[in-house]
Amino acid sequence: MKIGPAIRPEELLALTEILNPENEPGRLTLIHRFGVEKIKECLPPLIETMKKNNKIVTWCCDPMHGNNEVTANGIKTRYFDKILQELKYAF
Repeated sequence: MKIGPAIRPEELLALTEILNPENEPGRLTLIHRFGVEKIKECLPPLIETMKKNNKIVTWCCDPMHGNNEVTANGIKTRYFDKILQELKYAF
């Protein structure tokens, strides 16, 4: 399931209970797309909520979608430094 900055911890908890009611390991992967600017703010509360409620999920960082920018020529691009930084923050 893809998640981004708009998801709240209680909403994620409810979704995990619906999508994996038996809390089966390997059943649910959370693909987070926060971008380098928001990951430090958004990811920790979600991880804490999953831990606190003993939810078994696989976390997957997708830094390509949260770090898009547009060049002066109007071309959509991503900068490697931002991608790498988001990956570091995810760990």
